[in-house]
Amino acid sequence: MSSEPTHTLCDGAGLVAALDAAGANLERHAEAINALNVFPVPDGDTGKNMLLTMQAALAAVHAAASEGTTGTGDLAAKLARGAMMGSRGNSGVILSQILRGFARGLGGEERFGGLALATALREASATAYRAVQQPVEGTMLTVIRVAAEAAEEEAARGDALLPVLDAALGGARAALARTPELLARLREAGVVDAGGQGVVSLLEGAALFAHGEGLAASAGVVAPLGGGRELGTMAGFLDEHGEDEVGYCTNVMILPREGRPLPFPEIRERLLALGESGVVVGDEEIIKIHIHTENPGAILSEAVRWGELDQIRIDNMTYQVQAVAEGVQGATATAPAATMTATDPSDGAITGPQIVAVASGAGLIAALRGLGAAGIVSGGQTMNPSTEELLRAVEALPGDEVILLPNNGNVILTARQVVGLTSKRVVVVPSRSVPQGIAALSALNFDAALDENAATMAEALGGVRSAEVTYAVRSATIEGVAVTEGQPIGLIDDRLVYAGSSVEDVLLGLLARTDAASAELATLYRGADVTEEAGRAMVESLQVHYPDLAIELVEGGQPHYDYLMSVE
Repeated sequence: MSSEPTHTLCDGAGLVAALDAAGANLERHAEAINALNVFPVPDGDTGKNMLLTMQAALAAVHAAASEGTTGTGDLAAKLARGAMMGSRGNSGVILSQILRGFARGLGGEERFGGLALATALREASATAYRAVQQPVEGTMLTVIRVAAEAAEEEAARGDALLPVLDAALGGARAALARTPELLARLREAGVVDAGGQGVVSLLEGAALFAHGEGLAASAGVVAPLGGGRELGTMAGFLDEHGEDEVGYCTNVMILPREGRPLPFPEIRERLLALGESGVVVGDEEIIKIHIHTENPGAILSEAVRWGELDQIRIDNMTYQVQAVAEGVQGATATAPAATMTATDPSDGAITGPQIVAVASGAGLIAALRGLGAAGIVSGGQTMNPSTEELLRAVEALPGDEVILLPNNGNVILTARQVVGLTSKRVVVVPSRSVPQGIAALSALNFDAALDENAATMAEALGGVRSAEVTYAVRSATIEGVAVTEGQPIGLIDDRLVYAGSSVEDVLLGLLARTDAASAELATLYRGADVTEEAGRAMVESLQVHYPDLAIELVEGGQPHYDYLMSVE
């Protein structure tokens, strides 16, 4: 498929158009994909995470095309890079690996036909499987693998492009329909795999374009969400910049000129010397810059010496702080995902590893900060931060050693992508909840070495059981637990274990299942919708049933979940 659909070869313009159509079709089905979440909790975000990842990928490929890149292999490489930096959640990370493998499979092809497409899909599958420590069949991995197998079988008959693409789509659809046969949890919930449905939607969009059927590319670069943040909001702006910021927040991207690789270390050193609160990330193919300065012209002058400039944005922080503070005083403290704040390096000498933690809710953030977390990336349930946003948080901190606390099972894989993207030593302690992250921080010793701290903190995760109370967003039966839409439900360590008649009933059920009778302490983190009075009344009621258990109430401020609970 060229820019005009054909049955022979795909050129660069055709690839970009097909990708736009794929993204648009994913956007069309994103909410339906979210609804396929097995657990009936208010954070079924597979569709959203895949869409945000795809939007970041499309933004990168459009930027490359606008700079004159025409080869399909080169465009696919830019697509993969954008997906990697913008990947969110487990599904987004796996999608980024699929696109990475696809690009690797195409190599430097200017155009490709059916055989090359099959090869690229095979490498896409292999790369995605390698990225997951314990691959599970019945997931999006199965769907992309069967799609690749079907494409290769058709490519053995001839190099025509459309039959191979149609075969891949047919294989993906068949594999998706079989996912409940491979995973009991899908079969019990009566759904197909959400990530697999996302893969089918992408292939379907590309096939629609290839057959000449119109599909508005609204998931392209109309409103890319790579930053995950609206700087016009009180929480978004002040969390990133602070109330007393002055000068200009300068953002720019540098792309290679005439194919010459960018000397990233030298460029980074020169640009960081020109301002404050600088974050310069990238490699020899693309460099992204975020620097606070009194003279943005100096930043641009230095940057243009090295390559072509794109995505230039300069904000007057003095005016913005005044406007935001005057216009939105008293705004809610619930920040958009991935808003990053960090301690001031001038506060004192840096000793020991720096900590970056993911959390949402003022109380939870305060608790993490109080235990030594220097960087906070706002996010978690319902809004997973991207790889790039975690990387920015790591790069913004002083010191060369960082421990990352994802505090959510769906952020762990994203956090692990950061390790290979920075020159700093980064270790991920795989906390699956904020209570686990707090337990890990309690074991932190700033005088100990990085590896020793990471091992001690990881061990501390096993000393706390994490529970959550929320409301079912749909009726379902999961692992023998039947729930109805709107019913209070309880999860322990990410598993649905109880559905009750009231929130108190659920908390009692969770306490019983965490062996609270033999525990010493239970901590309740009350959510944004629970008043302090209601929280205290709940503690008093629970204390009647567990008189020997110390129960503490802490303001968490987390959305969607009435209570988070840790039992130690």
